[in-house]
Amino acid sequence: MSATTTAVWELAEPIARDAGLEVLEVEASGTHAKRVLRIYLDTAVGDGAVSIDQCQAVSRELGDALEARGTIRGHYMLEVSSPGLDRPLRKVEHFRRACGQSVRVRTGGDGQGRRNFRGLLNDVDGETLVLVDGDGATQRIDLSEVERANVEYRFEEKPRPGRRR
Repeated sequence: MSATTTAVWELAEPIARDAGLEVLEVEASGTHAKRVLRIYLDTAVGDGAVSIDQCQAVSRELGDALEARGTIRGHYMLEVSSPGLDRPLRKVEHFRRACGQSVRVRTGGDGQGRRNFRGLLNDVDGETLVLVDGDGATQRIDLSEVERANVEYRFEEKPRPGRRR
């Protein structure tokens, strides 16, 4: 995490907690002239039921705190939202809540060039993720190696009705 995202996370966390929410992710992107700061919030139980009103309240309070402390220099756009279906996973407790779900994980590399993993998150064993891929192979990934991870929501495929002649 950059110094900017770390500083924003530290400001956002108590504001979100006071609203009964938790910070899932902080992202900073764009150029100096068009910087975008994204904050993803979730409920404490991780069900994604964050209301627009809650996002607005956190956005107002966080915006005021960022301005008062001068955390971000120059112009920026602040976006506060719920994580959506493909929610990011950052902390051990996020991964534990995602057990039994399909996930995508990007690491710093396993020494053999492999960085991307997909599969069912079977377990979180201490600081190690246990993934079962589509072929049934088990992958063990150390949390310290994870650069990005998210739940990968899979829509249920329904058979398409045939045409009748």
